[in-house]
Amino acid sequence: MTDYDPDFHTPVPEPHRFAIRAVPHPAELDARGIPITCPNCRARRDWLLLNVRHQVFVRCRCAAEWHEPDLSRAYFDQHFTESEREWESFGDAMTALGFDGLLAGTVWN
Repeated sequence: MTDYDPDFHTPVPEPHRFAIRAVPHPAELDARGIPITCPNCRARRDWLLLNVRHQVFVRCRCAAEWHEPDLSRAYFDQHFTESEREWESFGDAMTALGFDGLLAGTVWN
């Protein structure tokens, strides 16, 4: 039998942080032979590609977001060149990257 020490503290491990990788894609996306169009604002370029647990999502400047099954993880990896950055929340990341809806209709040349 061991002695119980009430002052002994076992550190609690930090909770697992969910990772989302993001890469800007200013050009049109042609995953199915037809350019992808935002279902909300009809934009045809200037996307943010999000890699979430082996799936690729497309996000528009108007903040519309959808899973795009025709974009593979390999396609995302091929275009992912950004250095890693961390934000406190998904909302903070979308605001910092300009994909929170504030710049809806804005296209960078």
